[in-house]
Amino acid sequence: RELEGGLSGCIQKGDEKMTPLEEFLNILAETADKNCDLDSKISLEELPAEGGIYAELGEGFAAAQYFDRTELKTVPVLFLCRNADQRRCLEQLESICGYFTRLQTYPQGSSFVWKNAETAKSPNKIGRDEDGVYHYSCILNCKIFY
Repeated sequence: RELEGGLSGCIQKGDEKMTPLEEFLNILAETADKNCDLDSKISLEELPAEGGIYAELGEGFAAAQYFDRTELKTVPVLFLCRNADQRRCLEQLESICGYFTRLQTYPQGSSFVWKNAETAKSPNKIGRDEDGVYHYSCILNCKIFY
């Protein structure tokens, strides 16, 4: 389920290479899986056809850059939910947004420091399949330092 490593600028983690953004997304998904009211684990590959939640990183930007070339970055994380029960879509995404925006101490990685998370786009309906399955989305803006 983890994102594949091997990109330039990676850190070594055992035999596996992982960028700070890959490590961040994996930790975010694992944390949500453990602490939020979800029907299934968050997929980092694609939105499951049978329903579920998918997360991907959006286009981030530097909030601050320091003399040593480290940066505080704002990284948007898009969550998509697919479920036959419209209410359940909303509840799961609200659980994710509520959990991360209320955290006092964020989980940390070996290659980044997670500073903050804010809801950039609240959970909302973005569509419905012909078979009646609903699609909802939300966006968390996360500030990480690396």
